[in-house]
Amino acid sequence: MIGDIRELLATGPFEPFFIVTSRGKRYRVASADHASTNPQGSWVVVWFDDDSSVTLSGLHIAGIEKLPGKKTRRS
Repeated sequence: MIGDIRELLATGPFEPFFIVTSRGKRYRVASADHASTNPQGSWVVVWFDDDSSVTLSGLHIAGIEKLPGKKTRRS
């Protein structure tokens, strides 16, 4: 799943998306600057406009949701 996130962050033009966790929480990634992965590909950090952030373990990322009305990616 982190590979998919890396691809979404690198692909232009950027389209906002949500990262969904195994607990059902959704985190909006508003731009490519709002998220990053660690080099080993085990964590994703999502930054918010209020300068807070959340670090998500790749083991707990259950899915990626595109915003309504946008084209979806199929693997």
